[in-house]
Amino acid sequence: MRDFDPVSIRLFLATLEEGSIAKAAARENIVPSAVSKRISELESQLRVPLLERGAKGAQATPAGLALAHHARHLLQTMDRMQREMAGYVEGVRGVIKVLASVTSLSGELPLDILRFRADRPQIEVDLEERVTPAIYRGVREGLADVGVASEFASHEGLQVFPYRRYALAAVLPSGHPRAQARSVAYAELLDDDLVELGRDSGITQVFDEAAREARASRTVRARVSSFETICTLVGRGMGVGVVPLYLKASKESALDVRFVPLSDAWAQPRSFIAVRDLDALPLAAQAFVAHLRASSVAID
Repeated sequence: MRDFDPVSIRLFLATLEEGSIAKAAARENIVPSAVSKRISELESQLRVPLLERGAKGAQATPAGLALAHHARHLLQTMDRMQREMAGYVEGVRGVIKVLASVTSLSGELPLDILRFRADRPQIEVDLEERVTPAIYRGVREGLADVGVASEFASHEGLQVFPYRRYALAAVLPSGHPRAQARSVAYAELLDDDLVELGRDSGITQVFDEAAREARASRTVRARVSSFETICTLVGRGMGVGVVPLYLKASKESALDVRFVPLSDAWAQPRSFIAVRDLDALPLAAQAFVAHLRASSVAID
């Protein structure tokens, strides 16, 4: 077991993902016979068949599926180790992989990261935007050290810590009949065309449920990747949207739109810091989580 070759494991996973040895070989820039030999050696080493080879390509046996599960975690751990060791070579003592939602990146998180880096320039933060469900899934599967996302998705199996609470608002054209209202319910927006984030965003399910409770349908005219783009399209007359209220200061006058707070019970959601196991994180990532938690307390 100590002699497992990471290259062989990577080729085995590539074969499963591509569905054939030939396609895996092309992807990994290696001849098919070499891929086949590597997998055969793995099977010999483990003393069980890992693939069923047939006219429809290669499919995993039950043993192959079990190996794939462990192999992905092994390669992810090795990749993280290599990134962190590379940081030491370059004088950087730690690399933290962070997945963050568009809501977090539109709010305080970028500034919190800058403050963290200013205090600890020896630590790198590798930041990537994902939708909320993918963030929690990525942290759960070991693809990232830390996730920062809203409560609008399941975070079962993770340790989560409160980060921010933010208010949601309707963003409306300045001439909209409800533009001067003190607040508005989401159901009151359903007569208008809507501009929303993509279907895979966590908040979409909340909108779906709110529309069902109101016994009304939704007409989504555009789906975009950021709240800023929602504001821009609303300002250009494409409909109305729902965005964090904290964007009001930068967007309302610039785009000639109006922000009206939502009155719905779900319209002041929390965002969380999510990890698989805080005590098992590298020290750099533990320090980052502590920084975010302290920042949250300071704001509250």
